[in-house]
Amino acid sequence: MRKAFTLIELLIVVAIIAILITILAPALQSAKQQATGAVCLSNQMAMSKAYLMYCDQNKGYMPIGYVTVITYNEYRNRRANNLSYAPLWVNPPIDAGGAYMGAKGTAAELEDRYRGLRTGAIYEYANNVKIFHCPGDRRLYEGTVEGDGLAFHPFRSYNIPDCMFGSTTAPIDNMYDGGKSVRPSDVYKKTSEIKYPENKYVIVEDAYDLRGANFNYDGWSFCPEINRYTWWDPVGVFHVDGCTLGYVDGHAQRYKWQDPRSVEYFEDRLNHSAYQPGNPDYDFFLSHYPIDRVYPAGTW
Repeated sequence: MRKAFTLIELLIVVAIIAILITILAPALQSAKQQATGAVCLSNQMAMSKAYLMYCDQNKGYMPIGYVTVITYNEYRNRRANNLSYAPLWVNPPIDAGGAYMGAKGTAAELEDRYRGLRTGAIYEYANNVKIFHCPGDRRLYEGTVEGDGLAFHPFRSYNIPDCMFGSTTAPIDNMYDGGKSVRPSDVYKKTSEIKYPENKYVIVEDAYDLRGANFNYDGWSFCPEINRYTWWDPVGVFHVDGCTLGYVDGHAQRYKWQDPRSVEYFEDRLNHSAYQPGNPDYDFFLSHYPIDRVYPAGTW
């Protein structure tokens, strides 16, 4: 009969297990990231198709892609007064009575966030609130650099480029802060205005830090007409080495970062320069940006 294991034998086994864990950990982490990316890609495809279906059902007109307290209240007031209106692609967090719950510092419950998504224009074509959240977006659980608590735990991980404004009677100038990221003449209202929809994104991962609202406010801003090679809003770094994008024709794509400066800025835009000349990631986003016309600075 064999005696029990000796202490040395047990230590050897423990050491072997520790070595195996060390070897396998990167592979397991990579597999987890791939799984997260696959879910996100599926989300992007579902949202893009829902967006396209909405537009097809509404003579090509886009829903409002610029979600603010102004556009939401305009939509709500016009609907209440039986006036013509265009719905927002998603609504901001709202309470059971429909009141806006998206102001900075407002402790919106998860149900308030769900309610805003379920009452948005594209939801009836998707019918699944989970597609609006990327599992790699840790803000829902960890908050942002601005703080913790319910006011800093957004659910929606995605946004629409702010040029995909859609139809609204609200003054465009009131929707844009300071520099106006898109000129009024460049705000698209119909999908037919977008050339090569199979090559133009409509859904972007957005890692807004909630410094001005408790959700991914307004639209995702990318401003080549203001200053070339200068990022504006950060793209979500939810998958470490890349991001996913949903396109106007309904398909989705994964893009792998080429320049480390991109991720540095996206993760900490206060301490890294937005101006990144020669960045191939910027070139990619520019070439796939829905608006084709790019203006040099000072031509407003």
